[in-house]
Amino acid sequence: MAVMNLLRPSTIALVMLASAAPARADEPRDWQRLAASLRPGARIEVHLTDGHHVDGTLVARDADVLVVNPHTRIPVTPWRIGYSEIQSIDVKRAGRLSPGAKVAIGLGAGAGAVFIGLIIALAAISD
Repeated sequence: MAVMNLLRPSTIALVMLASAAPARADEPRDWQRLAASLRPGARIEVHLTDGHHVDGTLVARDADVLVVNPHTRIPVTPWRIGYSEIQSIDVKRAGRLSPGAKVAIGLGAGAGAVFIGLIIALAAISD
């Protein structure tokens, strides 16, 4: 009975850890199936078995390679990544703001605050 009391918490902990771990495919054909469900233009991050990763846009998929256009400061040629080189693929959600859009929103908010401050100052001076 004492052994059962020790095994129960450890079993529960192992099950919780296994369910919390990110899903990873073991074979290249699993990555082929996942890639087949993605549309060209999808934003993805591919982690490679050699430790590198590529954050970019899916350009095309073939029987043995995935073609990804990396998001870099300087444009580069698309990468051809073999399914056997892939450790994981993360699909990024669309609809996030670009850094330029965030800057524009900040500048607009700042300009609006300055404008309202000037109106309040003019109203105080005219009294």
